[in-house]
Amino acid sequence: MTPLRSARSRLSRAHLIWAVGVFAYLCAVSGRAAFGVAGVEASERFGVDGAVLSLFGVVQLGTYAAAQIPAGLLLDRIGPRRMLVLGAVTMAAGQLLLALAADVPVALLARLLTGVGDAATLISVVRLIASWFPTGQVPVFTQLATMIGQFGQAVAAAPFLALLLARGWTTAWSSLAFLLLFSVLLVVTVVRDAPPEDPDAAVPPPARAGELLRAVFTSRQAWSGFFLHALTLTTVNAFLFLWGVPFLTEGHGLTAPEVGALLTLNVVVMVALGPVIGLLTGKFPQHRVLLGGIAGLVLAIAWTAVLLTPFPLTAWQLAPLMVALAVGSATCSVGFDLARTAVPPRAIGTATGMVNIGGYSTSLLAVLLIGVVLDVLAPDGVATLLDYRIAFASMGVLMAAVALGMVLTGRQRRR
Repeated sequence: MTPLRSARSRLSRAHLIWAVGVFAYLCAVSGRAAFGVAGVEASERFGVDGAVLSLFGVVQLGTYAAAQIPAGLLLDRIGPRRMLVLGAVTMAAGQLLLALAADVPVALLARLLTGVGDAATLISVVRLIASWFPTGQVPVFTQLATMIGQFGQAVAAAPFLALLLARGWTTAWSSLAFLLLFSVLLVVTVVRDAPPEDPDAAVPPPARAGELLRAVFTSRQAWSGFFLHALTLTTVNAFLFLWGVPFLTEGHGLTAPEVGALLTLNVVVMVALGPVIGLLTGKFPQHRVLLGGIAGLVLAIAWTAVLLTPFPLTAWQLAPLMVALAVGSATCSVGFDLARTAVPPRAIGTATGMVNIGGYSTSLLAVLLIGVVLDVLAPDGVATLLDYRIAFASMGVLMAAVALGMVLTGRQRRR
């Protein structure tokens, strides 16, 4: 085979492996986001109030965040193919358990399994991209992967919600489990850790865990990625994972089809922005922190406008907030690129996990904070629009803290 034909063959295979990895991530996002659109049904099924309902999000996000470093270290040792399989099987077990759960402890265990499995997925896809694609193409394909994977939110917002309302709790959650198991079949059949001629790209020479952690946690640029990820994703996750649907339906009086349309708009805009952000990241790497700051500003302006409006808004009037959330989601992956270029190749999995902790640890705090504020303001469980506005405004403290962290680490890095 000629060198040109060999290069084309490798690129074709890289695209196929990338597509399967993205599909596995899409399935993981579906399982992750589904509980956010099932909050009302979960409250009725388990008979819980806002604080306990927020606990489901806290358990899932907390587990996801806590598992990032162990998952990254394991990824750097066993490779992305095995990690994708391990993550999808664990998530499928969580969905099946939730489908059958009749009480809160079992349901919380199900969400814990979901968080553990989810922690293995995105970082594995990022590692596959770094192994199979040229360095200059990595930011674009990483952005495309994260954006297309977010269509899993549309799966949760439309077909899953429709199935939940039409066929009930058990059928809806079981369908997600079967979707995840189908992704396992594809990964086992198609995915390989690295090109045959470069096997060490995905399985580097053994390194001690302490050595990997030191390389990651002493990098100011990796910390910039951590704070950028948190700034752009905190309010997005708090909205999409749990409190967005109640805010739109109970606070603003929107119908289920209107909510589905808004969530779909969010995903479409996010996917459209992904390649643009990827190209800007690759072309202007010195301005990656600035991209994160612009996205944070867009989010702050949109939330301020919505939360200062004292009357219910229509779906059209809430559309700009969906667009702003899409900007945040599209920009959060810039944090991965900051960390990727700051550490040795053998530590990419650990660095990606560290950045992921940023957005999801602060998201956990935001979900819990909103639930606590709602219970204080509406102890009877019937929250008004004003209650929701005050509860969501509490996220401003978290946004200010992570913005400060990004500015400080960004300045130190430039010096």
